[in-house]
Amino acid sequence: MARHPARGFEPRAGMVITVSGFYNEVMEDAEKNWFQHAISVLTYNRNQRVWSVIVTLFGDLVQGHGDKISGSALSAIIEPMGIKPEALRVALFRLRNDGWLASEKAGRSSFYFLTEHGLRESEAATPRIYARTPTPISEWRLVVQDVVRMAARQSAEKEMRHAGCLVVAPGVFLAPVDGAQPDIDGFVMTGRADTIPEWLKARTSPPELVSAYQDLEAALDAFCDLMKSAPALSPAQVATLRTVIVHNWRKALLSHPELPEVFFTNEWRGEACRTKVMQTLDRLGRPTLDTLNPR
Repeated sequence: MARHPARGFEPRAGMVITVSGFYNEVMEDAEKNWFQHAISVLTYNRNQRVWSVIVTLFGDLVQGHGDKISGSALSAIIEPMGIKPEALRVALFRLRNDGWLASEKAGRSSFYFLTEHGLRESEAATPRIYARTPTPISEWRLVVQDVVRMAARQSAEKEMRHAGCLVVAPGVFLAPVDGAQPDIDGFVMTGRADTIPEWLKARTSPPELVSAYQDLEAALDAFCDLMKSAPALSPAQVATLRTVIVHNWRKALLSHPELPEVFFTNEWRGEACRTKVMQTLDRLGRPTLDTLNPR
């Protein structure tokens, strides 16, 4: 009996091989392999905190008032990243305890949604994460704090960083005029930043930040090449890919103050990544909750 040329197996007596069935099986394997390879390219950063990945997912897909996502949809999106079900359950428990998420039952399904606190925090970060161009800053506020003890200085620096300010030197801070202004007693001047010295660029561009953007750009370039041969993706697969991309971008972007490109060294690839992230998200599209939640 002749062997099947494409599969290399010998049919049993009475076995019927249909061309359409064989084709569908091959296509399903190809789609699965493509998706797994794409995920491996994008999940180059293995040190992912599961709760943070979930925050990214909600900010991207479930941020509207009244938006809810089922537990089964969350599992279908998160687990292909290599995150185990028990890790997902622990992260959801933590986010509920922290007041970020709430849940409710509908039949046998659990649905999750952002609390008012979670909505406020998520909405606050959204403009910066999804901005297609950096926010122009024409004027700066320079704040010089009086010499204080180490503990007080560290507390002031933490508050200023949280507000998006740049710590130029001990007790010296730079903040956009239109940004948040912490209530710190100090000498204040407002004006333009005419010269950015190399030592300050080096301070705003530490090696780990430079590497984070370079790694992200390399992953985006590789994924862009993969997209040329992408099969038809399910809504859950699109959601997985979007979550990984936005999470890597968000993690790099929110680790430093919002500053014009001139404040960074030549090795910094932040704006190149911004362009590529937005182009990739546009190409993937955004699945609706109706297509993700069980019907």
